[in-house]
Amino acid sequence: MPDWTSTLLSVRELAPSAWEGNTVSVAGFDGTRATVSWGVDRAYVAPVKGNDTLKKDMWSGRSSCLEQRLRQVAAEMPSVGRTDVLGALAAAHDQFGSQDGRRRIVVATDGLVNTGCADLRGAGFDGAAEIKAMVQRCSESGELPDLSGTEVNLVGIGRTAGGTAPSSPQTAWLTTLWASICEAAGASSCEVTAGARVRPAEKTPQAAKPEPEVVFPAVAERRSGRNTTISLPGSVLFATDRAELSRSAHSALDDVARRITDLDPISVTISGHTDSRGSEESGRQLSLARAKSVRSALSERGITVKSVRGYSDDRPSCTPEYHDGRPDHAAMACNRRVEIAVTVRG
Repeated sequence: MPDWTSTLLSVRELAPSAWEGNTVSVAGFDGTRATVSWGVDRAYVAPVKGNDTLKKDMWSGRSSCLEQRLRQVAAEMPSVGRTDVLGALAAAHDQFGSQDGRRRIVVATDGLVNTGCADLRGAGFDGAAEIKAMVQRCSESGELPDLSGTEVNLVGIGRTAGGTAPSSPQTAWLTTLWASICEAAGASSCEVTAGARVRPAEKTPQAAKPEPEVVFPAVAERRSGRNTTISLPGSVLFATDRAELSRSAHSALDDVARRITDLDPISVTISGHTDSRGSEESGRQLSLARAKSVRSALSERGITVKSVRGYSDDRPSCTPEYHDGRPDHAAMACNRRVEIAVTVRG
């Protein structure tokens, strides 16, 4: 599971020696701006005077104190059963008050919001249009925090504690989402990274209110008579509008190849599909290129593919893609897929 304390302490310029003459606040957060709990509230870090040995000893003591407080905060049980990163950012900005000088917010989070304008429970994790719509929705709803003049670091994006891990393209999408939200909020700089330190999982008391789960699109399989169709979401295999397989795609295709071999097929065909955005021709070309990429990968794994086809949006898996004129990005992501049809002997 993620070790948020070690992750925070590894961020650049977070050593206590860099804080002298500044004030520091530390908090855990969960579901709302109001429930942010300040375990350290505007603590002034006095400059250390004396020789190098004295300074080193003082900095070491402060570092140990900070780590202890961070671990205490990280161990606190959430007060509500949801997560709102925007609320945490807003509360952190409130903490600055009217003070002048350099302002910096560092948040350790997987980025998986499950409430408010940035709720990701229905997200497709695929496509710039979905990100643009979410940023606009947060801006229009008034939930976008004012981060003017503030440096922002978000670390650990996509690093979940158990459950299904995102693919590389999905993590890239999630990282881009938070960078876009940060920029729209007016931050002076935004650094969003997916890396997080980890530690062995341990038994902890269950929260009184379990959180609604954010689910990443994953490989699905359905059977009908002699035919088995394996569906792979575009976000598992490809970056947005690209036909080159991502690094994480190869792991998924290893599993798919083993499954096809177990089925002992007499025929394997591949079809690519897109959503309704863009022209029919461009959608067909992209989906065909993606189907060919999957065919090449399966051929390298010893699977013979009889044929490949590229479709536009004429064979949707999820409908409708629009509700009252507003796009349903989860449905669109569902329709951006590659299907592998496997026929077995009767």
